[in-house]
Amino acid sequence: MQRIMVVDDRAENIMAIEAVLERPGLEIIKASSGNEALRLLLKHDVVLVLLDVQMPGMDGFEVAELMRRNRKTQTLPIIFVTAIHTDASYAFRGYQSGAVDYINKPFDPVVLESKVNVFLDLARQRQELQIQLQEIRALQAQNTSLLAALSEAVIAVDASGRITYFNPALREMLSLRLEPIEGRSIMELISSNTTGERESWIASTIFLGCRQGLAVDAQDSFFLRNGSEYTPVQVSARPINAPEETFAGAVIVLRTLTSGLPAASVAQERRMQRKSVSAVLRVFDRATGRNVGRMANLSRDGFKLVTREAQVLGQELSYSMVLPETLQGSNTMSFDAVSVWSQFADATQDYRCGYRFTALNEVDRRILDELLGML
Repeated sequence: MQRIMVVDDRAENIMAIEAVLERPGLEIIKASSGNEALRLLLKHDVVLVLLDVQMPGMDGFEVAELMRRNRKTQTLPIIFVTAIHTDASYAFRGYQSGAVDYINKPFDPVVLESKVNVFLDLARQRQELQIQLQEIRALQAQNTSLLAALSEAVIAVDASGRITYFNPALREMLSLRLEPIEGRSIMELISSNTTGERESWIASTIFLGCRQGLAVDAQDSFFLRNGSEYTPVQVSARPINAPEETFAGAVIVLRTLTSGLPAASVAQERRMQRKSVSAVLRVFDRATGRNVGRMANLSRDGFKLVTREAQVLGQELSYSMVLPETLQGSNTMSFDAVSVWSQFADATQDYRCGYRFTALNEVDRRILDELLGML
């Protein structure tokens, strides 16, 4: 519903404007004086004011000047409606007061409607833009939360190999955590040798593969420099641009590898890591990026969450969960679920809530099966 305000001390003038503009989805707020208009503007949100110039007491110029002094109404478009004073100096005063247009009495209904429609369309576009910006901010917040929760280092580099973004996990992998990272070459942090010799970015397998639009997955050919120490890392890199576009950079994921242990010991260690991580799996609302709660139990049909607030039974929600490691080529698992029960735990002041999966695509179903095999 959009609202406009018509201000005129003569009721017949307001009725004439209302007859031209009245339509579904448009509400007309009427005021018979400047004081009444200012009072109603504080109460209602309108997108346009049609303001009579000649009114007893406070004229239209004074109303416009007072509107421009109020934060809520200072940017509100005003169209002056006048029957006299059409000379240039008079119009200039109106524009100085904040008018965006003039309509002369008696007005042409077609002209009035077309002018008003312009501002209604502009207001509608602004509202749609604000909704889009809110959605973008929500997605940004969700992505930030998910990236911050990953145990793997996620790094973005530009075409020259300079780091433009990294998540907190990278600092956790580095011993010199206070040193600046952004702006450094990725080749200062990773190497294919342990001799200390710095390699060229343009000669690296990451650059050569991603520049051609290819994915690069290296299981055991890279090391992360931790001061004077070198830690084996698994590297996965994907170009930012499409294959047919100019190379713009890459997103690189690093995961530390356990070396020097028997295969059985490595497998056992990884199982222990997975179990410990599973105890703190975090679930996020895909619409808002909000941390919903901690996973307490997971099965093929549903899951249990520990949350800070009760859940609305029967409500279907879209969630994402950060995985303990990359599964099926993904670091997250997305699904829709419906809340089926919620119980308050006196001891911890938390809620335990049960959910049933309602939508899970084929890839996420395989992720679930693989994840269940770890736990």
